[in-house]
Amino acid sequence: MRALSSLLPALLLTLQLGGCAALRPAPPPSPALAAMPNQEPVQRRLTLAPDAGPARTLIMVISMEADRLRAVLLTPYGQRLATLIRDARGSRYESGDAAVPGEAPLPVPADWLTARLEWCLWPLEALRQAFAGSAWSVARVGDSREIRHRGTLVARIHPADPRLGDTQRVLLDDRQGEYRLTIAPLKEPPP
Repeated sequence: MRALSSLLPALLLTLQLGGCAALRPAPPPSPALAAMPNQEPVQRRLTLAPDAGPARTLIMVISMEADRLRAVLLTPYGQRLATLIRDARGSRYESGDAAVPGEAPLPVPADWLTARLEWCLWPLEALRQAFAGSAWSVARVGDSREIRHRGTLVARIHPADPRLGDTQRVLLDDRQGEYRLTIAPLKEPPP
C-alpha cells in the first residue's frame, strides 16, 4: 500500500499534464518554406473568434519569405502587441509595446496561429507537397479547402485558393481548435 501511495503523486501529475496536452490543438508539420514564393509585407485585419467567447480583432502586417513567416500583430489602435515568427527555430511570439508582462499575447499558441495562417495563405499545391507522407492532407472541396488529420476534418478554409496579396476575405473554420479566423483587407469594415 505504501508503494502505491508514493506513486500516486507521479500518476496524478502525468494525468494532469496529459489532459493539458489534449486541450491544446496540435499543428501539422510546417510546410517547406522554400516552396513558398517571397511576398511583400501586406496589412490585414485578423479576427480570432472562439466558439465560446468574444472575438478579438487585430491589425496584422505579414510577410512570408523563403525561410520564415513574420506577422506583426497590432491592437486596433496601432500598438504592437506581439510579433509572430516562424523560422528554423520554430514558432514563437516576441512581446510588443502593448504586451502585459507575464501574460501570453494571444489566447492561442504560436504554433497554432502559424499553422492556420499557412493553411489560409499558402498555395494549395505547396500544402499538398508539405503534407505528403504525413497524417495530414489538404483537398479542394467545392469553393473551399479542407485540412484533415488522419481523415478527420480539422479546418475548412474559404475561398479554396486565397493569396496573401489578394484583397478578398479569407475565412477559416477550425473544428479542432474551436475557433474561426478571418483575414480581411484593412479597408473592409470589421465583422
